[in-house]
Amino acid sequence: MTLGCGASIAKVILIIVNTIFLILGLGIGIAGLVFRFGTDLLGDEIKDAMKSLNVDVVGGINVYDIASSLSLLLIIVGFFIFLVGGLGCCGACCQNRVLLVVYAIIVAILLIAQIVGVAMFAGFRSSFDDTFKTEFKKVLTTRYNQTGNEDLTNSYDALFKLYKCCGVDSANDMPSQSLPSECCTATDPPSSCTNTSSTVHEGCYTKLKDQIDQYNSVFIGVGVSVLIFQLICVIFAFCLCAAIGRDSVV
Repeated sequence: MTLGCGASIAKVILIIVNTIFLILGLGIGIAGLVFRFGTDLLGDEIKDAMKSLNVDVVGGINVYDIASSLSLLLIIVGFFIFLVGGLGCCGACCQNRVLLVVYAIIVAILLIAQIVGVAMFAGFRSSFDDTFKTEFKKVLTTRYNQTGNEDLTNSYDALFKLYKCCGVDSANDMPSQSLPSECCTATDPPSSCTNTSSTVHEGCYTKLKDQIDQYNSVFIGVGVSVLIFQLICVIFAFCLCAAIGRDSVV
């Protein structure tokens, strides 16, 4: 089937954009895998500490489950976008109207879902930050180093050691003046480690926030690119469908 100049351009653009789509989808999926398996935030060593921090958003959920769900969502969305990109390439190359219509509808739905997701994330972000810090201080005050909470205490000590931090904003958030050795850079003798010591690590809130935020620029950049490419794909897919329909009638 011979296409006109405009339809041929639409076909070429669809193939190019969907090739980029394939790469971006793969990139999002890999980013999700790295976040899931390559970050200390989801490690078994501090799992109890992360599970103890409940944030009052979407009915209440702990930080570990949020991070784990986010990584899984990125993996699923990334590889789904990869498959959709492949569908678009096949539809454009074969000039198949059915594939192109299915592809355009799926991409349009994805576009709307992503916009809604971004809006929800922006709305919950400030609430998440506030409740995260409040809950962190509450757990340290009421459960850390208390009888029956030995596993939780060990998990927090591992957190302090791993991120070289202590307390929430500072060591003053700890329930006692005498600190665990993980809170200090030098503990000789260990009893000298107190919240007034000059060798005490800074608070953990900033360290944990930085651990999460380091992925923001990557996710935002890739996300904006995907949204733009999706809009282009929907427009050109319907344009190519219309051109194929006219040619088949002729």
